[in-house]
Amino acid sequence: MHKIANRIIFIVVILLAGLYFVQDKINSPEECQKVAGVWNETEEVCEQTTTQIIYENLSAGYPITMTYPETTFQVIIDKIETVDEVYFLRGHYQKVLQEATGDKEAIYDRGLLYLNMSKMVILNEAKNGLVHYSAPFIVNTVGSGVFVYAGLFSYDMETKKSVHLDSALLGNRVREEKITYIKDYLQVDFKGHASEQAYADYPTQDNVIYLQLLNNFVNFKEIKRMHSSWDANGDGGNDCELDGSCDHTVDYSLPR
Repeated sequence: MHKIANRIIFIVVILLAGLYFVQDKINSPEECQKVAGVWNETEEVCEQTTTQIIYENLSAGYPITMTYPETTFQVIIDKIETVDEVYFLRGHYQKVLQEATGDKEAIYDRGLLYLNMSKMVILNEAKNGLVHYSAPFIVNTVGSGVFVYAGLFSYDMETKKSVHLDSALLGNRVREEKITYIKDYLQVDFKGHASEQAYADYPTQDNVIYLQLLNNFVNFKEIKRMHSSWDANGDGGNDCELDGSCDHTVDYSLPR
């Protein structure tokens, strides 16, 4: 009887040691980095960022429904796709433009919509309320173009539901889009095609648009602003004002 009891105690000790090792391995800076968490040095635990929480919920169990730009057509974004270490959520849309008649086949408007989660920017934090964020997304029309947009979204931390609020077109086949949140507006930098460039070429022209956030993050509109590169000291004014070098012929809304 004592031998059986000792054997059971031994097995329990081994199992507890194994569980401690696994837990300790998960709660390490290296493992935390793999799941895009933030390592808390004081508590020695891995904490999730708001960005990670939103991504995990939208990619598993709580997919977002996005509005196809300039229409009321709804697209469920419920697939995960990774391209060059960039994380996308993907959805497929299809709309009948003309029904099949006789020997003529039906005509469809169809394509793919990709929400770029790797470039998501959080606009406000709320542990138990509504969080707003912006992220670029791509509409691949499978023929007429690959259009890139800046999107505005909300996410409810309690219900885990995300809503697509607004969209702003950046252009056809643009690259290197980057969204920066500056006070009450978004600065969206990207590379577009110069007038002499073919769409098959990689875009080389630096472009930027500014989106004023309105109605407590409900929507935005394009405005004219000074590009952040002209404010190196971050005081909100143009650097040229300090040395009197401002030139009215220069477009300060473009990158320096």
